[in-house]
Amino acid sequence: MTQDPRLNAFREDLADARLRGKVAAPRYAEGQPARVTAGLAPVLHAPQPGAAIDTFYHYGEAVDVFDEAAGYAWCQSRRDLYVGYVDTALLQMGLALASTHYVTTLGVYRYEAADLRSAAVDFLPRHSPVVVAQAGFVTRGTAYVWLDSGGFVPESCLGAEPPRSPDLAAAALLYLGCPYLWAGRSFLGLDCSGLVQEAFRDLDTAVPRDTDKQREAIGRPAVISDIAALRRDDLIYVPGHVMICTGNGEIVHAYGDGMRVRRDSLAKIMRTQGWTLADLTVRRPQRP
Repeated sequence: MTQDPRLNAFREDLADARLRGKVAAPRYAEGQPARVTAGLAPVLHAPQPGAAIDTFYHYGEAVDVFDEAAGYAWCQSRRDLYVGYVDTALLQMGLALASTHYVTTLGVYRYEAADLRSAAVDFLPRHSPVVVAQAGFVTRGTAYVWLDSGGFVPESCLGAEPPRSPDLAAAALLYLGCPYLWAGRSFLGLDCSGLVQEAFRDLDTAVPRDTDKQREAIGRPAVISDIAALRRDDLIYVPGHVMICTGNGEIVHAYGDGMRVRRDSLAKIMRTQGWTLADLTVRRPQRP
């Protein structure tokens, strides 16, 4: 079986030791644990400035590092298995401490001081696991905590449990109006499959990063005779794009036309794009 290099760490000179016997390589390496210490860490297609960004790792994300050279780490996310190159300055090597809290808002800024008027030095996306090293900082009535990696965040933006939504559509609709960003998967910018992936996080479900893998893995196929047969939370795929049904003939998606997360009439989008029912692939997620 051909291994997908997006989800399996192998290249001409090196491969993940777990792939021994599956891919040929001159040497193999055990992944060394690390965690992401930047809010948004660009995952590059190649270890060089200006390389294409394939996705982003988020603050607190656990990764395995297989190689380091010239300021870049070649690594793989433990959450969605995505492989790529990350600036080593954005990683902390070693096993991470168990998280004490999670970002429960759509995101939170990390400040230089326990004061919202101080410099914002980073942005931590929704769901980011954090380790609170010290609490009890209060400025003008707002409580802050100090993170083990440095910086202060407002305590009200954190919770002891990850944030949840009642269903997939509700989770996706939280991002309405957010800008479109190729490879993005946070409040600061999302692409279509990034929106799906982040919405599923609100259901405590990990799904693949890219549309082709999502279409293969999520739920089960659903054959529809007309768009009225669609159900809320159905995923609707066309080549290179995915939409989430919100019910009543409407969908939510991160769309390049308009460059934002939008709620649209599916029938209108189909007319505009010239799509027919035959162009749609519907996947129906399993309900709890």
